[in-house]
Amino acid sequence: LKAKLKPKAEKAPGSAGGGGDGEDRYAGLSRAEMEAEANRLAAKALKAKLKRKADRYASLMAKAEALRARAAAAASAPPSSSRQEVKVLAQFDLQGRKIEQGVAGAPKGSAGGWGDGPPTKRRKGPENKIGDDGQRKGFFNSDLDGTDLRTLVEQERMGTGNDFNASWAKHVLRQGAAFEEGNTDEQFDMADVSMQAYESSANKRKKGKDRNEFLRKMAVAKNNRMERLLQNCWHCLDSKKHLPHLVVCVGVKCYLAIPSIQWVREGHCLIVPREHLISTTSADEDVQEEIMYFRKFLAKMFAARNEGCAFLETVISTRKQRHTVVECVPLPQEQFLDAPIFFKKAILESDEQWSVNKKLIDTHKKGYWRSIPPNFPFFAVEFGTGGGFAHVIEDEASFRPEWGKEILCGMLGEPAQILLRAKRAPLHVEQQRVSSFKKAWHKYDWTRRLKGGDLHDKLSRKNRETGKSNAAEKKTE
Repeated sequence: LKAKLKPKAEKAPGSAGGGGDGEDRYAGLSRAEMEAEANRLAAKALKAKLKRKADRYASLMAKAEALRARAAAAASAPPSSSRQEVKVLAQFDLQGRKIEQGVAGAPKGSAGGWGDGPPTKRRKGPENKIGDDGQRKGFFNSDLDGTDLRTLVEQERMGTGNDFNASWAKHVLRQGAAFEEGNTDEQFDMADVSMQAYESSANKRKKGKDRNEFLRKMAVAKNNRMERLLQNCWHCLDSKKHLPHLVVCVGVKCYLAIPSIQWVREGHCLIVPREHLISTTSADEDVQEEIMYFRKFLAKMFAARNEGCAFLETVISTRKQRHTVVECVPLPQEQFLDAPIFFKKAILESDEQWSVNKKLIDTHKKGYWRSIPPNFPFFAVEFGTGGGFAHVIEDEASFRPEWGKEILCGMLGEPAQILLRAKRAPLHVEQQRVSSFKKAWHKYDWTRRLKGGDLHDKLSRKNRETGKSNAAEKKTE
């Protein structure tokens, strides 16, 4: 028995659980991993002590103490320059809006993220979509994999859902001359079958590490591009290029500011969403509601001075992800009444002669937010709190961003070529414009009622007193 146990006894003292002297095996471990390994060795040492193996107990305890010392030294040492920096990338949707929590309820392996395992298996065959009672349980694979409607909406908003047009275009390119052999009816009849075969093969190629690496590179590139865009944006409040001295007041979702360039006349201001949006047609309802709130009080302010106002929004290229603004330009009453005629004629004569979309869209009934689909380049003008006109831009290259202000300058008799191409005014002139606008806006500034405003405490105190008086009256009755 001693002869059989002799080789094992000779190997045990020299190994920390089987593995040489134990020095090199801990070279690449982090501090937490070394502390965990030290605790494991201490537990083995305790077992050896209970078995009255003094030599093994001393050897394991020495290694555990040495490993704890290395972990403490690694914690106090300065960070190495060769160590990789781990950065959590932010997610952005198709409109460039930052999404903090990612895809809500995204299934494991979906296109909403990477590194979460291989994609889920696709259920094949009609038997999975037909129940035991013969009734159809679903029409698409997403009906069977537990994906709810909210998840599909989030994926579509982020642009992570399946793009049928892109997949179909790739399929046609792969088929080449074979696709042209059949007539149009046969091509449409075979579209569903061929697309399923193509998507299944594409999913097989993108499984595992290749797919995760592809999604990671796409996310890194998109994150870097959006970070550069947000840092260089003139209208984002956190941007390094933002000019805070031009801000008049800040609301919950939007803020009011004075333009730094292309200033038409006194009272010209901008309604800017605080979130980086490329157009107000793709904004949430609370953003649109706050813009209408600003518009209502601006119209009241200019009406008190016997003036009207025109609200302009121009979105030329959605791919460049520029921060959209709604410009408010006051007009004398006579020009304000003639403004719809001027803009209607100018829109009908603008852009391409033969256009795909309707050239002139009347927004008096629905407003241009409900008249123009999202992600469309457009120009819109509305007068006061009423409606106006909108136009879908066909030729983005030839349409000028200042086109609407050129029409206003022509109505006011101002030289548009000089006024709209002038450089920024000196700092004291900009501050004077903001100061004069704040004096006129102070009476109509509804943001003073928000928390932190000078009217918030007064209104809260008044509401409390009104509540107490009503309670006392009820008690007396």
